[in-house]
Amino acid sequence: MINWFLEAFSTPKEQAKLFSIVVSVVLALSILLLNQWFISRRAEKELIITKIEELLTTIYAYERISLDILSRLFNIPGEDQVTLDKMVESAEVADKLEMLCVLYFPEITFDSNDGQKIILKAHKDAGVVGGNYTHPKSSYATYETSTQNLKELLDPLKEKTKLIMKKHT
Repeated sequence: MINWFLEAFSTPKEQAKLFSIVVSVVLALSILLLNQWFISRRAEKELIITKIEELLTTIYAYERISLDILSRLFNIPGEDQVTLDKMVESAEVADKLEMLCVLYFPEITFDSNDGQKIILKAHKDAGVVGGNYTHPKSSYATYETSTQNLKELLDPLKEKTKLIMKKHT
């Protein structure tokens, strides 16, 4: 095999052909590897942008459903099944929000229990009717304090998500 190789490329003309073939193969492989690198970077960037959009959409969905729950708790007397169903849905959305933060955005911390505590306190305190306070009135949740607490919980998440989006676009 080696003898054949030496005989086939013994003349300078044949050696020039061998050299051009080797250069062409090296160039083709380099271009292929570089192309794969660019494609993988673009795919990674598209994935992270998709996940950022999903995170922001989930934050807004959680905010909407939580505000709806709070509104229902303080404006509709008694417990109704729709509100309870929305509370379950809210917990599911909060869990998804926490999962997205843990999996893709470790720099954003979110504990799904924080938002649920606000809703559960409002649920418990919304049933208190005028004059039957067992604790100071200021210790009970109101619609205003509950929505303010929810905004204080979610606004930093929105800001951090927007900063990450700016960084990746």
